[in-house]
Amino acid sequence: MNDRAKQRIIPDELEDCLRFIREHRDDIARGLYDLQIEKDWVRELPESDVLLIAEFCPSSRLAIASIAKSTGILEFLSEDASGDVREAVADNAKTPAGVLMALASDSISSVRMAVAENLKTPEQSLEKLALDQVNYVRWGVAHNESTPPAILKNLTKDPDKHVSDEAKNNPHTPKASWLARLLGKG
Repeated sequence: MNDRAKQRIIPDELEDCLRFIREHRDDIARGLYDLQIEKDWVRELPESDVLLIAEFCPSSRLAIASIAKSTGILEFLSEDASGDVREAVADNAKTPAGVLMALASDSISSVRMAVAENLKTPEQSLEKLALDQVNYVRWGVAHNESTPPAILKNLTKDPDKHVSDEAKNNPHTPKASWLARLLGKG
């Protein structure tokens, strides 16, 4: 069913939401309703309800992506048509490394930046993102305290001053010896 033909439902409270899901589960699964939930409710809903809403209620996907803990739900939402939803998945601290690796190749730079800043992003993805054409993606790698020292050292020489400064300020960037700094080689 076309998302525009769905009836949007916005419950006032969590209890209203739970009641609506209980009474209309099959109708939600048939695509008749687009249930819009509050971000805070995601933690309170059973995982099966969160998955149902993620699958059939587009207006709730962003809220779910930003706070979900379930690997299955995060994997599902990482392939969403909305770049905002994919970015929220990339920002989520619970997103597994494999999903972050896939999102590191996303066509939208804000998604790649979110991956670059995620502490769980694998080293090989950080290496790739450190070479991204978009400066703020490289800045995200420089900002990430999980970025390996060798990558950070390379980013200190980035042509973009914001990127190189951020890499220099990362506490895990190797510092040049006092002699190298004195000779202007650090």
